[in-house]
Amino acid sequence: MYFKLALKNVKKSFKDFLIYFLTLAFAVCLFYIFNSFQSQQAVLEMNASQAEIVDLLSTFMSLLSVFVTVVLAFLILYANNFLIRRRKRELGIYTLLGMPKGKISKILVYETLIIGIISLITGMLFGILLSQALTAVTASMFEVPLNYHFVFSPWATLITFLSFGGIFLLTMVFNTFVLNHYKLIDLINADRKNDEFKIKKVWISALIFMLSVIILGCTYYYAIDKGLLAFNNLPMIIAAGCLGTVLFFLSLAGFLLTVVKSNKKLYFHGLNSFILRQLHSNINSNFLSMSVVCIMLLLSIGALSTGMSLNNTINKTIRVSTPYDATISLREHYELVDKEASDEDRKFAVHLNEESQKMMANTKKLYESLNQKYADKLQGSNIVSTYLSDFTYEDLKKLHILNKDNSAMLPNEYDMPLMLIPLSVFNQELKVRDFDPIELKNDEIYIHNDSGVLADFTYDILEDKPIMEIFNKSFHVINDDFEIMPIGTTSAVGSMGICIVMPDSQIPKNATVYETYWNFDVIKDTDAERIRQESTNTLSNSNSKYECGYMYSSDTKEDVYVNSKGLSVVFTYIGIYLGIVFLMASAVILALQQLSQANDNKKRYTILEKIGTEKKMINRSIFVQIAIYFFLPLLLAIVHSIVGIQVVNNIVMVFGRASILTSSLITAGIIILIYGAYFLITYIGYKNICKTTR
Repeated sequence: MYFKLALKNVKKSFKDFLIYFLTLAFAVCLFYIFNSFQSQQAVLEMNASQAEIVDLLSTFMSLLSVFVTVVLAFLILYANNFLIRRRKRELGIYTLLGMPKGKISKILVYETLIIGIISLITGMLFGILLSQALTAVTASMFEVPLNYHFVFSPWATLITFLSFGGIFLLTMVFNTFVLNHYKLIDLINADRKNDEFKIKKVWISALIFMLSVIILGCTYYYAIDKGLLAFNNLPMIIAAGCLGTVLFFLSLAGFLLTVVKSNKKLYFHGLNSFILRQLHSNINSNFLSMSVVCIMLLLSIGALSTGMSLNNTINKTIRVSTPYDATISLREHYELVDKEASDEDRKFAVHLNEESQKMMANTKKLYESLNQKYADKLQGSNIVSTYLSDFTYEDLKKLHILNKDNSAMLPNEYDMPLMLIPLSVFNQELKVRDFDPIELKNDEIYIHNDSGVLADFTYDILEDKPIMEIFNKSFHVINDDFEIMPIGTTSAVGSMGICIVMPDSQIPKNATVYETYWNFDVIKDTDAERIRQESTNTLSNSNSKYECGYMYSSDTKEDVYVNSKGLSVVFTYIGIYLGIVFLMASAVILALQQLSQANDNKKRYTILEKIGTEKKMINRSIFVQIAIYFFLPLLLAIVHSIVGIQVVNNIVMVFGRASILTSSLITAGIIILIYGAYFLITYIGYKNICKTTR
């Protein structure tokens, strides 16, 4: 009997349950999809490294799903609370008719069970279908062949059922507790309670609004002006941003009322006065939840755009950083001599540097012998060196270029010389990447760096166009831009720092060799990794006799490609997963608040209709009210994200420079699709609730 009554209630109140049901089904679908990566390996032709990355991604998603489960649990409880509030009067009538609260709780349990089973099955079906598409996307991102057949993940199914089963059980307990907590008078008179205004005086709202704008403006300026240094005071920035957001929404209702009322023509046009009063009540009552929604939207936009921007950046960097099948390089351990060092320390440092130069000369000979040893397996190769100039970061400081905040990312040892790249070597690297070569006169230099983190500082140098004294000769900087490009194939993009490209003839023959590279391409079906391993072993054994430190770096194109691709896939999927969860949570909170307000305000719309207001005007007022309520938090979140993404991009620049246009467009598309869908469903649901009294 009670099960039939619960089933009948679900059918009768389907419109009320629609957003709740859609949210549950969408959450189940999303949860299954992003926990099914482990099973995708069955249809993807991956090597061992790629399989390890997918395993790592699966582990990340499993850990992340614990956090997502908590978020979804709170979201579902919030949505369920809306349904209870919507039906308080109905539950009160059950009590008046003599039905014990235990029996009413039983009906609620059955209703939760029915909705849970339907949404779980629906979400799982869509999740299983959409996960097939995700498998194809994963294959495309890894650029591996796909031997497609239907993929089903028992692990993802199990964890989805356990997670949402636990959430539904928690919901049933919550419903029973809430029902026992309410008194009969509260249930019967639920629709007669009015929210109190938090700020009753308009001038106080205006004052708080101006204060919020000042706080947010100062926070934005500080975050942008400090660049990477802003991360040193990140807690302060977050706290100030949250405070400014809360004050903004706390004062917004009164501020809007003041501004619009000052324009009598606008205020009294159509139902604007009614809409404004509705918004004033809604925002004033829900300013805290709107602030939370705004911050969640900021997190959503940031996660989506940063995840995809990082993917684009890494993909672009891969193409530039892998011109050869393999590169082996040796960097000398250059000893800086402190000005206050003792004579003994100075002699020891000079000795180590002399030993290092002997080792570099020996390494070059070893490269040449290895080049001959593997000649029949190489398609092409070159051996090149970079040098140390006598121009240091301290010299840049003397030119007043270091007096800017982004100089904090430069080496702590300002006595460290800038690296010198011969023009012939640099043009050779440009050629293999299909870039145009550069030309330099004997008194000209080209400023280069392979680190996106130092891009702003490098542009400061290019803008100032300083005359730099190098090897007792004056040189002019000629370039206005540069490509973030390493020497050879490497995963360590950004290791060179700021470099000077100089004509070969202007580099002294006794210049200190800083790094020597052996770049090579292998013929078809040759294992570049084996040559790399054998060669590095030979080099290490031969150079172990020298009394100096050194650092070998060796990478193959395949390793850099696989690891970088894997990193981009991990960041992209994590960004999409978290971004969609936060976006959905934000939209659901706003939707349920508006539908709850519709239930409370339906009598007002009935009065409007009775006094002769056209249906078209009423529907327009509902649309405008919901649109403003939905898009105010989104607009402020977009402003927050413009600043936030600029700050985060300073970290993304570690992997190189790339346009954020594509990721921004994709993020906008996802927001329009999900957020817009909830907005339209809320508008339709609001109208339907108001129609029930007409």
